[in-house]
Amino acid sequence: MESIAQEATARARAALPGMGPEMTLTAFFDELWGWQMGAYRIPDPELPQKMDRDWSKWAATVAKYRRDVSDYWFHVYKPKAGDVIVDIGAGRGEDVLVFSEAVGPEGHVWALEPHPVSFLALRKLCEWNKLRNVTVRQVACVEQAGALQIETMPVWESNFVRSGPPTATSATVEGRPFDALSREMGIGPISFLKMNIEGAERQALPGCREALGRTASVCVAAHDFRADRGEGETFRTLDFVKSFLREAGFALTTRDEDKRYYVPYHVHGVRS
Repeated sequence: MESIAQEATARARAALPGMGPEMTLTAFFDELWGWQMGAYRIPDPELPQKMDRDWSKWAATVAKYRRDVSDYWFHVYKPKAGDVIVDIGAGRGEDVLVFSEAVGPEGHVWALEPHPVSFLALRKLCEWNKLRNVTVRQVACVEQAGALQIETMPVWESNFVRSGPPTATSATVEGRPFDALSREMGIGPISFLKMNIEGAERQALPGCREALGRTASVCVAAHDFRADRGEGETFRTLDFVKSFLREAGFALTTRDEDKRYYVPYHVHGVRS
């Protein structure tokens, strides 16, 4: 492992000779692979399989993503110190890092992620970067409690939860209504609830009715573009998301003219 880390570090630094000290990359292993980038440690579970990546593009993408998170999720809601954010479908924690900084030590972030590899990355990101205002939980949010499968896709951001039997590429995960979870975890008023769960919005939102009643702002990512790509009609959820949030008392905003293929499917809501 040490030799892989040394080789990956050497390749990255050779590809990025002009990087300042604040962006120095160092690979390491601690339960899973990661990078030290300046003050931040970023999980990268597939690092050994991606040794020949375009390192300059990778570094630029990481830096750009941190800037873009605010645009994706904070288009309407503007975080302030002391806010409470719920992140349903937190992935590997890129958003959580930004959310944690935005609400500060007076606020709190509750981050839920079912996939075992992504959850490990999320947990380690919080541990490595000492995000003491973040609580993580490995769980899928659904209307009825039960065991589910989460499929592991070639691009991890596309992993999705489903019912049915396991496959060679799936993992069994716990499914719980968020209303029950929020009572169990002691979550009170919510400043902002973000949901990005790859087409499982029909299953998750009905289990959030009580929590949404004490939520000021939301952003739910629908995934109709995946249905348009031929991945299945279960991903076509935009109309359902809009209808559900309106009935829950939110005034909605979408960016229908945005040229990024996924942004028009981000449904922003503010309690009216």
